[in-house]
Amino acid sequence: MSNKPISDLHNHPSLKPYGNPAEIESIWDFFKNNKPKDYFKDISPRKWIINIVLKKMATYSQSNLDSCFQGNNRLVFCSVYPIEKPFLKPYRPFSKSTGVHRFILGLIFGKKFTKNNIYVDKKIVSLLSGISLKTASRLIDPIHDNSITTIDYFYDYILEYQYLLHASGTTSKNVINGMQPKFQLVKNYEHFLETQAQDTICGIMTIEGMHALGVYNKQDLFETAEIETLPLERQNKLKLAFIKNIEAIKKEEFPPFFITYAHHFNNLLVGHAKSFMDAKGTFDPGFADIFDQTIGQDLGISSFGMLLIIDHLLSRENGQRILIDVKHMSVLARKSYYDLLQNMREKSDALKDNVPIICSHAAVSGIDTLANALITKDSFNLDKNSYVSIWDINLTDQDIVEIFKSDGLIGICMHDGRMPGNKFRKLLKKADEETTKKLHVQMFLTNVFHIVKVNMAYIRKVNKTRTTSKINEIDAWKTICLGTDNDGIVDPFDHYNTAAHLPAFRAKITEALNNYVMPEYQGFNVINLPSETQYSLKEIDDLMAGQPWEEAIDKVFYNNTDAFLRKYFSKNYLLQKEDDLIL
Repeated sequence: MSNKPISDLHNHPSLKPYGNPAEIESIWDFFKNNKPKDYFKDISPRKWIINIVLKKMATYSQSNLDSCFQGNNRLVFCSVYPIEKPFLKPYRPFSKSTGVHRFILGLIFGKKFTKNNIYVDKKIVSLLSGISLKTASRLIDPIHDNSITTIDYFYDYILEYQYLLHASGTTSKNVINGMQPKFQLVKNYEHFLETQAQDTICGIMTIEGMHALGVYNKQDLFETAEIETLPLERQNKLKLAFIKNIEAIKKEEFPPFFITYAHHFNNLLVGHAKSFMDAKGTFDPGFADIFDQTIGQDLGISSFGMLLIIDHLLSRENGQRILIDVKHMSVLARKSYYDLLQNMREKSDALKDNVPIICSHAAVSGIDTLANALITKDSFNLDKNSYVSIWDINLTDQDIVEIFKSDGLIGICMHDGRMPGNKFRKLLKKADEETTKKLHVQMFLTNVFHIVKVNMAYIRKVNKTRTTSKINEIDAWKTICLGTDNDGIVDPFDHYNTAAHLPAFRAKITEALNNYVMPEYQGFNVINLPSETQYSLKEIDDLMAGQPWEEAIDKVFYNNTDAFLRKYFSKNYLLQKEDDLIL
């Protein structure tokens, strides 16, 4: 297998060890979450059902740094995620679910917020995430304590940031491939170039969810969709907290490179896309039956949310620029952000400045436009007859083009809960180990080549209108990289489910492309969306734009991210003022 370096645009190496310091010695260490039998001693339907649910999830470390090093992952984007409170409060009594699902969920969680049932919540959160019961209690108790009226996510962010800060500069206790690995956070591309080495993992700070910088009135967090609708006093207090906390993180030693502006739940600034799965059958309730995402879902960007983007996050007047990650944004919010950047580009023709769009852990839908994505409501039935999931959270062709036009970056995830439609799930359900590996390579490459196809069509359309300054067709590949979402409480690709398995995944991709027309790969070729036919070798060769497979794979697994950082993580880009930009 290749020893070439790998980068990962989105993972959570600190989530488990920060949240469970008693059982996990350091950020380097692999850990298996506690099992239901550790928390539920008696034989019960609850324990049996929880066991079934957990089998689909990554209940073990995926991006602990030893695993990263074993998998040649030398550039890790460390996403800090203060767990959202609605993710810790099941939607009891599950009144929106069917009678059968209510019964099943009642067996697991109980239908009332009793002391015993809240303790069950803590155990389930610990089982899912790997955090300790003590940490789960610290996060959950304020939700139910009527004397506590404020939810301070920024405090949670600072604690996990400090954990990463203390981890930076540490060394693994293990010798791996003849080396004792080191970890170092880096401030900018220049610092990265000074630090990178064969025995070193470099880390770049990012944040998942703008809620991380908020200090909320608890009632508002659970009941209000937009900040502008709050009573004026609470509105101003929350607005001031966001502004002050953005200023604070920009003064840190390692400010976040980008922030995922939305996440699973309402943050009062921006609409989020639905991300939790519906029930898959009569006896199989989904996360959407357990947690209520509806408040704020599918809204656009609020006026204040837009102001924070323009005047505080992207601004360099208050410190270095923080880029925006559009993953989890609703369709309307993404459209608003793209329109904003288009207006900025039109007004900045005389400037060298550019704001690239990031989508850090994405999948494609195959739908052509954002408007068409809005026509049908996200549901299990929507994906019933599709190979990939066509939910709004996944990228349309319009998203892909906007990201290309901005010189942006798309991290493709490795996530069985987010990428597939039901056609793929049916194939996976009856697959043996080798077939499962081929299917996951097929799914990943289907996403890769769809992005390339959309970019290539845009390039060829533009080039027809130009006699000079034509776009090189090989640039169709430049926006694609890896964004696994490892340790993000996910349903991962079987057999490629930790950072240590990334070289094997890369080798399997190479095998699939080298043997594209061989009998053993018939039926596993790349799917052409939206027709869902398989690409011919001739069509694949056309999209390769004259480069060999290996060169394209290198771009996806490392080189595109490195090229992006060279431009947009440089000291000059992050800190330059407008006076520096005049041509």
